[in-house]
Amino acid sequence: MSTISGVSADAPVVVAANGDKQSLIMYRFDLIDARAALALARVLAEGAEKYGEQNQRGIPTDQQINHALQHLYAYLAGDTSDDHLGHAICCCMMAQAVSLVENSA
Repeated sequence: MSTISGVSADAPVVVAANGDKQSLIMYRFDLIDARAALALARVLAEGAEKYGEQNQRGIPTDQQINHALQHLYAYLAGDTSDDHLGHAICCCMMAQAVSLVENSA
């Protein structure tokens, strides 16, 4: 079984100014832009409807990156037929997820 760094039982402990203890917070979810996260979730919902849930996990990292670049260039070229930035961030997220699995094997 794999563990997520900083979230397991052996996460480092920090002491607050008042003496209370807690696990060290290694992640800053509060910095993720809510509207960007909603756009990502919308693209994922559309993709799940069109291709099936979790389909993206079978697409290799290099193809995910190519899809992201395609959307970025379409956006830069002024194409407004799709949420190209939403698709690009989704492709990058999927590339990262697939890469993490590929590199942990």
